[in-house]
Amino acid sequence: MGQMRRAATAKSYIEEKNFRCILNNGVAAPEKFANWSNKMQEIAEGTRLGIPIVFSSDPRHSAKLGGHVSGTQYFSHITNGEGQVGITAGGDPEMMRRFGEIMAEEYRAVGLHMFLGPQIDVITEPRWSRNMGCFSESAELTADMTAALIEGAQGDHVGPGKILVHLKHWPGSGPHLGGSGRWLVYPGNNQEYHYLPWKKGIEKGALAAMGYYSGTYYDSLNVNYSYHMSTEVLYGELGFKGAICTDWGVVGNGPLKPSLQGKTTTKDNMEMIINAGVDQMGSETRPELVVELVKEGRVSEERINQAASRILQWHFILGLFENPYVDPAKAATVLQSPENEAFGLECQRVSNVLLTNNGGTLPAKEGIKVFVEGIDPALAASYGKVVDQPADADLIIYRTTSSPDRTGGSRQASAEVDIDFPAGKFARLQELVASGKPVVADINPTGSSLVITPELKALPQAMILSFDPTDAAVLDVVFGRHNPKSKLPFEIPSSMDAVRAQKEDVPFDSPNPSFPFGYGLSY
Repeated sequence: MGQMRRAATAKSYIEEKNFRCILNNGVAAPEKFANWSNKMQEIAEGTRLGIPIVFSSDPRHSAKLGGHVSGTQYFSHITNGEGQVGITAGGDPEMMRRFGEIMAEEYRAVGLHMFLGPQIDVITEPRWSRNMGCFSESAELTADMTAALIEGAQGDHVGPGKILVHLKHWPGSGPHLGGSGRWLVYPGNNQEYHYLPWKKGIEKGALAAMGYYSGTYYDSLNVNYSYHMSTEVLYGELGFKGAICTDWGVVGNGPLKPSLQGKTTTKDNMEMIINAGVDQMGSETRPELVVELVKEGRVSEERINQAASRILQWHFILGLFENPYVDPAKAATVLQSPENEAFGLECQRVSNVLLTNNGGTLPAKEGIKVFVEGIDPALAASYGKVVDQPADADLIIYRTTSSPDRTGGSRQASAEVDIDFPAGKFARLQELVASGKPVVADINPTGSSLVITPELKALPQAMILSFDPTDAAVLDVVFGRHNPKSKLPFEIPSSMDAVRAQKEDVPFDSPNPSFPFGYGLSY
């Protein structure tokens, strides 16, 4: 597949394969990006039907690019990583709405039309690796913030200047068995709870949905292969009016049903997915197989027409048939405008939750001597005098993540997802505390949530939980340039035993959490 992609040209995909929905996760300066989009639209306009291209993209507005989109950041620095959990902690739907407006403005400036998000999975299983791309453990809060983002991104009428959102991951992929593996489970009989954000998103006019890789025990099929989940529930019960797309590689992975594993071809997989009610197949580049399925009578023309009409509505409501082109010179003035960057800094600031502040350690006084680890010393020098040794400091600031320690060699795969704070980082925090100087620990959860044990909770003088903000935003909280008012959008368990005791599909059920949902200190 990779070799074929390198050999193929954009022109062949548009003219020969007739692709009209293309994922663009590339990175380029705004004017160059816009020019490239225009050239692709020119090719599409010259084809027989002249159908324009809908360009989609994964999240681009993080403080530092990574994950699905990597490289130099040309878009405004707004969200945490690939999610909205940081803005959600701020508790202000208007901030989320404004983020949607800016995203639409900057996407459309370079010729992008669809946001592959938001990720509206509910964080009820702390071990799931995609939690930090979500909004909250509360389905109600997730629904409210989803509505606000859609209002900003799509507006009352999508049209030129606005973009489409692509809700993911149907049917709500938070409750994975043990936080990993392939199966969605509902030991608390709480599946309907995970539909709440979907109902709100559909009510607000979302016209695109993406199913995850997961399997459901209802029919032991992946969500995308399941007629029940796609057609009967999403279209039938929830009233969805848009198009469903698989996640990337779902076709190639094949069905999870035990009796079918390893016994189907790519064409068989496409047949199952299309007849289940799914309209697009992410990352697939072989439309000729769909034509063969129709000729063989395995997929009806009516079903293909239905899928095409669901998808083409995007092109019409976006106004692309009228004008698919953008102004490259203007793009350079829209992205990272001073107004958007100022808003982004506020979003980065609210992406910090103050968990502990023993003895009023914070806010720190500017100009004091500081030892920093995990923070740019040059930046820290604008807040205080940076020293080289912890013992020489008035305050130690230790910024780290919840990512596991690097072992330097192969590690035996574990059947359990462990979200304890890494032992090596805990030991380093102990060393810093042993210096006798007050320590501020800033912990950034990556992917999953994390366990904060009573021992870890008590170790530093102050603790901040941050969601991928810039160093400047963290330092603004430490030194009081920003008074933290954000609240935890999910609870923090106190042990792995507590994690094991909770049910994957039920919120707020961790016994004796270290910090409950909605917790957060201020100055």
